[in-house]
Amino acid sequence: MGKKRIAFLFLCFSVLLVVFFYPKGYSGKYVRWGDTVDSVNTGILEKNHIPYKIKENKVYIPEDAFNKAIMCCS
Repeated sequence: MGKKRIAFLFLCFSVLLVVFFYPKGYSGKYVRWGDTVDSVNTGILEKNHIPYKIKENKVYIPEDAFNKAIMCCS
C-alpha cells in the first residue's frame, strides 16, 4: 500500500509541475488593435500580460490574444 501511495503522489506532483511550467506565451501573427496609440490603453494590455508592438503609431497584438484583449480591454 505504501508504494502505491508514493507512486500516486509522485504522479500528481509531476502533473502539477507540467501544468505549472507549460509555456503560456502567445504566438502567431500580430494584428492591429485600435486606431492609434492614443486610443489604446497599453497599461491594461500590460496588466493582463498581453504583449503588444507599436509600429507607425498603431498598436498590434498577437492574433491568438485577440479574444482576451476584447474581454479585458473593451
